[in-house]
Amino acid sequence: MRLTQRLLICGMAALSLSAFAHADTVTYLQIPNALSADDMSPDGRFIVGVDDNFVPYQFDTVTNRMLLLPPESPFATATSDLGDVVFGEIADPGTGDPVAAIWTRTNPQWVSIGYLPNANACPSRSSPYELSADGSVAVGLSWDGCSGRGFRWTLAGGMVELQALANGSNRASVVSADGSVIGGFAQGSFSRTPAVWDAAGNGTLLDPPNGDALGEVQGISDDGNILLGSWDGAATMWTGPSHVRSQIAGGSILPGWTGIPLDIAGNGTIVGFDILGGNRRAWIQLEGQGPLIDLKTYVEANGGVVPQGQILEVCQAISADGLKIIGHGFGTGAWIVTITPDTTCVADIADSDSTDPDGAVDVFDLLELLANWGTNGAGAAIASPFDVVDVFDLLDLLTAWGSCQGPVGACCIDSACSQVTEQDCTTSGGTYIGNSVPCAVDTCVNNDLCVDAVDITANINGVVVLGSNSQATPPFGGGDPELPAGSPSCHWDNFPQASHSTVWYSFVGPEEGEVTISICGSEAPFNDSIMALYSGSCGNLIEIACDEDGCEDPPTAPWYSRVHASGLTSGQTYYLCVMNPGQWLGSVPGPFEFTITAP
Repeated sequence: MRLTQRLLICGMAALSLSAFAHADTVTYLQIPNALSADDMSPDGRFIVGVDDNFVPYQFDTVTNRMLLLPPESPFATATSDLGDVVFGEIADPGTGDPVAAIWTRTNPQWVSIGYLPNANACPSRSSPYELSADGSVAVGLSWDGCSGRGFRWTLAGGMVELQALANGSNRASVVSADGSVIGGFAQGSFSRTPAVWDAAGNGTLLDPPNGDALGEVQGISDDGNILLGSWDGAATMWTGPSHVRSQIAGGSILPGWTGIPLDIAGNGTIVGFDILGGNRRAWIQLEGQGPLIDLKTYVEANGGVVPQGQILEVCQAISADGLKIIGHGFGTGAWIVTITPDTTCVADIADSDSTDPDGAVDVFDLLELLANWGTNGAGAAIASPFDVVDVFDLLDLLTAWGSCQGPVGACCIDSACSQVTEQDCTTSGGTYIGNSVPCAVDTCVNNDLCVDAVDITANINGVVVLGSNSQATPPFGGGDPELPAGSPSCHWDNFPQASHSTVWYSFVGPEEGEVTISICGSEAPFNDSIMALYSGSCGNLIEIACDEDGCEDPPTAPWYSRVHASGLTSGQTYYLCVMNPGQWLGSVPGPFEFTITAP
């Protein structure tokens, strides 16, 4: 089944992102002089990565101070919860080969943790990946000859090899806060396959007996109860001691890309990214519910300002409270996204069944609060959400007594998107997408199929058309059966069947019999377009014009299209297809804009 793709027309005030009420307030900041942000303490205070001189750093978000660590390590991969231990890599004093190393605040220099007895330099002897909460347990990769082996290291026991699973070439990538659950991959039947180990080093394939599934474990909850990773290209979660597997939302935000979840907050919010070759796109799933959302869309829809043309590529980690996210990208460096929740209904903690907010602060909320008095239970702490329930929470609840608006999110009614509560959306006959989900150009209108083409006749010599092919099919690799044989004929590599992520528009031919359609005003992440114009009808289309690189104004319009057609019949319907050409990894779908003009 083909996935949906949607559109908004610029100028419709009800659909403007700036016109929406926001459930959250979001800020976006670059980390000064930092290339990467690779790990963050659960409280969001300490961030580690590498600076623009390739020196490892520790950034304190409370004091706004960046501590440069000894430059012997080319990176810092992990930090303890208190920021007093950092994991990195140095040249082994004995062999000169790269080995995993520990930096501590009490002994501020890198100290090798060694390697497995039979490890060769492949090219490292051992490589660092993750630390436990207190930094006493480290996991990563070492070798048996040049066959990869996951390891678990402790100060008392040294480095211990984890059980070799499937065909060897194992790696330990993540570890729970107490160091008892370890996730990573083994070399399965075809490639990497997800695997998990316990503190004693005993391993389990998550796709037994041979590891046929492609993927790996790349994230873990603090308590080790939830594993995150990819499974045959889809973002996936494994829950509980029996590792029950479920797909996270649609598995990815872009059809045909691989979804990779990396971290989960205490409120269930998951962050990660999609990847296809060298292209990456950061996403977020709010509170473990609803769709995966492009992170840049979420940030900008809730007040954050991302520099024009900048792509948010990788979400690396999220704080335990779900309010701080770090990441990085090629050419953009490291960044921090901070979420300030809408607290107008913070006291609305229960409904008549004591399970969910109901839009009113009333006796049910009071009973919920009293039932959790003196504990951290059930989200009933209002005044200080991470403190015990006490008299201050009671006073806040009584102050807010009465009706209040619950959380809002995207609601689709026909082709219109608005930010309302779930109850209001349902009452209006709409489809509620999810709390805090922003309205964007790919939220409500479906034009993935020719028969669902959006009529843009009114836009001739009028407002710009805003569209997106982020969710359109076919995915990268192409093969859309709706395109006539040999079309689009202007494909750069003469391989039109590679064209992908097709979306459709229609218009009635103007009296002048001539139109020019230009997508030159678009910007990244959308990259490299083809536009083809057709007469006829869906299922019986005839190409009459085609362009791939008609925008000749780089660098503002590289590989974008401007198509011109004359001799059109006034009053006849024509179809426009916007797509990416494929055949190289720079062919990336995304939001775009175009104009249609007549003389």
